[in-house]
Amino acid sequence: MVFGARSSTGEIRKWRAKGVLLAQLRDMHAIDRRTFLISIAGALVANGVASAKSGPSVIMLIRHGEDEGQRDYHLSQRGQQRSEALPKLFGSRLPKPDVIIASRATKGSNRPVETVEPLARALGLSIDHQFRDDDFRALAERLLLDGRYDGKAVLVCWHHGKLPKFAKALGVKNAPAWPDDQFDRVWVIEPTKQSARFEDVHQKLLDGDR
Repeated sequence: MVFGARSSTGEIRKWRAKGVLLAQLRDMHAIDRRTFLISIAGALVANGVASAKSGPSVIMLIRHGEDEGQRDYHLSQRGQQRSEALPKLFGSRLPKPDVIIASRATKGSNRPVETVEPLARALGLSIDHQFRDDDFRALAERLLLDGRYDGKAVLVCWHHGKLPKFAKALGVKNAPAWPDDQFDRVWVIEPTKQSARFEDVHQKLLDGDR
């Protein structure tokens, strides 16, 4: 937009608020005016780049704690021990989450919610458990596009059968399978525009963790 003698006071104040120095364009030579407009364009580009950077700073995926079998509603004793040990992991070796999400309880399992309850209490956070186990793609889309998660560290606790596809929905290429007997990992994902950075981190919280 070219500002001239007819520019309103409101427009001028608006651009001053953005840190753009206005000059009296009517008194400028053509070369000066072109230079001035280029400087405005540069300022707008810089502002656009800054505002375009969005999305969570990191998304961490974990499986619920141990159980006695696929149909157990609650965690086993070892699973409870793992849930109580999680606060030692986040804030020390891994980022402290700003948001905690767990898959919604079903008739057969409340294990994801139970796994993150001690951590949520320790951090004074609520647990978002509105998404069903099969809704991981919808959750991935929300995390990547919803401005409420911009710059946040997000922890998600899910059932392991969906985690590789969940990671893929977040931009991870060639996510590995999650073994049936593995409970002691954290998948750390840093979303980018092209794909996502991925790291498989060992929790090392309980005896016997790999």
